[in-house]
Amino acid sequence: MNDWRELSNAPVSGTRLCFLDEVPDGQGREVSFGEGPEPFRVLLLRRGKQVFAYHNRCPHFSLPLNFEPQVFHVYDREYLMCAHHTALFRIADGYCFDGPCTGARLTAIAVRNDDGSVVVV
Repeated sequence: MNDWRELSNAPVSGTRLCFLDEVPDGQGREVSFGEGPEPFRVLLLRRGKQVFAYHNRCPHFSLPLNFEPQVFHVYDREYLMCAHHTALFRIADGYCFDGPCTGARLTAIAVRNDDGSVVVV
């Protein structure tokens, strides 16, 4: 699958994911869509008023990047570590620079900060 928008339960353009203030500055938050064992998970990472969004799925084993709900391992506001296999990703572009999936990327989801709401573009 080349396009995250084709996945089951993926949010459509214009969907408000949450308010920016609901994402801790320098940390992450997950927003899920759909019921059952395979909801579509969106990971939001915030630096000030800037927010980055990715499909919350590690390219190594297709597991979520967090082990515990809403707990993400963010370092120096620049890097994200997968809780399952310790792969390290740059927050700015989702590139894995260390770990079992080095060279892979997280699947980016285009979002914008729309007057304090994080919205899918």
